[in-house]
Amino acid sequence: MTRIAFVLTAAFFTGILSATAQNTPPVVTSQIADSTGYPTAQRSIDLTTAFADSDVTAAVRLTTVLGAIDIALLGQQKPITVANFLNYVDQGRYFKIDPTNGQLASSFIHRSVPGFVIQGGGFLGTVNPAQPANLLATQVATFPSIQNEPGLSNVRGTIAMAKTSQPNSATSQWFINLANNTGLDDPNNPSNTGGFTVFGKVVNNTMTVADAIAAVPRYNFGSPVDSWPLRNYTVADYNSGKPVAVSNLVSIPGIARIPTLTFAATSNNANVSVAVSGTNLLVTANQVGSALITVTATDFDGATVSQSFTVNVVPAPGRLVQLSTRMQIGTGDNALIGGFIMRGAASKRLMVRAIGPSTNIPGALADPVLELHDSNGIIATNDNWGDAPNKQEMIDAQLAPTSPKESGILITVPSNTTNAFYTAVVTGANSGTGLGLVEVYDIDSGPGSTLLNISTRGPIGAVDPNILIAGFFVGGSESKQILVRAVGPSLPPGIPNRLANPILELHNSNGTPTITNDDWMTSPDKTAIQNSGLAPSDPKESAVLQLLPAGPYTAIVRGVNGGTGVASVEVYQL
Repeated sequence: MTRIAFVLTAAFFTGILSATAQNTPPVVTSQIADSTGYPTAQRSIDLTTAFADSDVTAAVRLTTVLGAIDIALLGQQKPITVANFLNYVDQGRYFKIDPTNGQLASSFIHRSVPGFVIQGGGFLGTVNPAQPANLLATQVATFPSIQNEPGLSNVRGTIAMAKTSQPNSATSQWFINLANNTGLDDPNNPSNTGGFTVFGKVVNNTMTVADAIAAVPRYNFGSPVDSWPLRNYTVADYNSGKPVAVSNLVSIPGIARIPTLTFAATSNNANVSVAVSGTNLLVTANQVGSALITVTATDFDGATVSQSFTVNVVPAPGRLVQLSTRMQIGTGDNALIGGFIMRGAASKRLMVRAIGPSTNIPGALADPVLELHDSNGIIATNDNWGDAPNKQEMIDAQLAPTSPKESGILITVPSNTTNAFYTAVVTGANSGTGLGLVEVYDIDSGPGSTLLNISTRGPIGAVDPNILIAGFFVGGSESKQILVRAVGPSLPPGIPNRLANPILELHNSNGTPTITNDDWMTSPDKTAIQNSGLAPSDPKESAVLQLLPAGPYTAIVRGVNGGTGVASVEVYQL
């Protein structure tokens, strides 16, 4: 009976130029600037731009079925080998979708010699198409072999590249030294084929996992698995010829980069609080005053370096900090299109969201897709916020959408002193339709550019939920002049079925209408609206101008006498 089959070529070694590299402390690469913030605002600082590890260029976590092994990579000493290993990690070569069952097959430890090494990176745990319960391992797809870089000693806790009898033959396979295997260092020893290149070291006390793997029973199935660790597989199974299953492997279902430094931060005053999330520092302004913030970076060997900076908290002016629009979203020209304007010399950090399922409204858009455009075209897209590379920043900002099917883009975008124009477009995945929202949040922590307006165009029905609704939030300690418009007849002539006579209502946080307008020229604030330079161009269009204190507001646009058609709702900060 055939118990195991491999599709392979083998890479092995048989069996002192220098000792292992000595650790040097991390360094400050740039000074974190002092800053000014508004109460309750949060600032996120990427600490990888302020600190660096002096000798570890990257780190990788091998998540095995017996636990994680963390590896610090010595890219300064062994640049070719580290770049090669990271290429396999970043390109996903240690994984493959199994064509037989559609599952993700991962690499596994295929050789274990207690007191010597454990070896992996060569094969993937795919199944036998004819017998899906059994293993038919396939070889990792390799990149071209690399130049050998011996020089660091193969002491316990180091990781090195495996190779064939040729010195420059290493590709994907690696081994972890379980003991001081200094006999592997000598390039003049014929059995070493030029010496074995150490390119990293096991850190975070995770050699216990490597030792646990070495303790797993081993079986000889012939080269290249003549000392193969198998879980839940017995001598009786081996003697009876029982086939090996994927579940018997010491698999490595996760291989990913991890930070080379860990961080801690303190504040000397309750005016400002700090927290660390991964490699980001979250600075929250609590109340007017100042605080000295100290950040400490620690490397895998426990060496540290620190730096400090000051945060001043000042009273916040009245301003728009959140804009949103809800409408019935269709396909093609009936997508939700929200345009917004920023003004100022500094770039602005924004969160833009496309919301549907979490509204719990009947007929909500099931799977919204979000695009963000500037004046030149698309600058960012997202379908499902959890797939975004900076999803943790969304969580830290407490703005991650509730539903995994909703979309989000957290981005810093340029502004300018004569207005910068952006457009958010929301559609349904696979041409889906339904009620959806676009939301724009100003998440800058202090003075800078200003979010001036949002303008959204779409079809309006006779009754809720098919009316057009805009929400906005005035932040700060001062009231702010806000102008809201409902535009229909003056929309570009190419837009069919323009709403002939829109009516506008402005509601406060309690849902109570505070002002209503039908035909802006009948408004008691007509002169102020004209003086703003934002008066609608058609007398049938509506506008309200109000001095609003901080808080949430809602603008509702519908057609007079149940009229329907395409209209836009526009909110401006004056």
